[in-house]
Amino acid sequence: MTDAVQNTQYATRNTWEYRGNIHMHTVHSDGAGEVEDLIAAANKVGHDYIIITDHNTLVDQREEGWRDGVLTLLDSEIHDVDLVPERNHCLTLNVHKDMTPYAPSPQGLIDAVREHGGLTFLAHPVDYPSPAVPVSFEWTAWDIEGFTGIELWNFMSEFRPPATSIGKAVMIALVPQYFSTGPYPELLDKWDGFLQQRTMPAVGGSDAHALTYNLGPIRKRFLPYEYAFRAVNTHILTPEPFNQTFEHDRALLYDALRNGRAWVGYDMVHPTAGFHFSASNDETTAMLGDSIQAGEQIAFEIETPASGNIKLIRAGDGVIAETHGERLNYETSVPGAYRVEVWKKWWFKSRGWIFSNPIYVT
Repeated sequence: MTDAVQNTQYATRNTWEYRGNIHMHTVHSDGAGEVEDLIAAANKVGHDYIIITDHNTLVDQREEGWRDGVLTLLDSEIHDVDLVPERNHCLTLNVHKDMTPYAPSPQGLIDAVREHGGLTFLAHPVDYPSPAVPVSFEWTAWDIEGFTGIELWNFMSEFRPPATSIGKAVMIALVPQYFSTGPYPELLDKWDGFLQQRTMPAVGGSDAHALTYNLGPIRKRFLPYEYAFRAVNTHILTPEPFNQTFEHDRALLYDALRNGRAWVGYDMVHPTAGFHFSASNDETTAMLGDSIQAGEQIAFEIETPASGNIKLIRAGDGVIAETHGERLNYETSVPGAYRVEVWKKWWFKSRGWIFSNPIYVT
């Protein structure tokens, strides 16, 4: 296995792929590490970028930049600290201004971020407690509109429901890879519901804290930064390469997230670099996040870097084509939002491996 991310060039046009991690915390809120610790972990696993999102805190922007080979961005995760129980966390990206005064109103926060040219992704919008960890931080303000997208897979939150006892919690701490299976099915269904109404990009986040827990006689750091960064990542595609100029590369990254030119990859199962999803007609080829005109046959092409169970999904209609292998081709003229899921067996279970943003047939 290699942690290096290779640039990918498609036959129809050049694109460059970059792998990174979104949604993580430092000592500036409730994480265990300094900014430098996160950069070191990202560098060790070969990440191209990280986006740090401390709670209700905008870390000194002078710490942003290309640091130790990693494009390092500092954003925020905003929520209303007076709301009980705690909920409605929002990742606010590309805003160099304190947004916490808008936290009491989710719609007001989303509007304010948008007015400043920023992005809003609903953090762990479906979230569940368990007997051993009786807290959750779901999104409940579903009357909102205008947000950018959702965090489809929050790596940290999926370990809470299996913790049905102290014994299970100990097992999760010791072998977390056995318990991680993929995004919540309820959230995938909700995303498909939104996709029938509008474009909506998704990202994956580690929600890394690297905190130390005492589980009976065991003292354990749960999901250290390096471990979390090897797991659920967001791979982006850009129309031109990073050139190590901070403002240029920063704009390319946020533009890719805004437009859904990305997929979520569980890279611990197997590296997802090189994944390909396109749709073509006689005139053009669409990539992740793009739209393509209906009215004639659209040829979908899916290629994966290793064998898996490939599913082509049309929002609202479910799986419309499926195969096991490294390639799936499918033709249709039906409009809709088409996305890809790839599942792969690892550690005795089928695991979610790749979750693409959609291509929209309009």
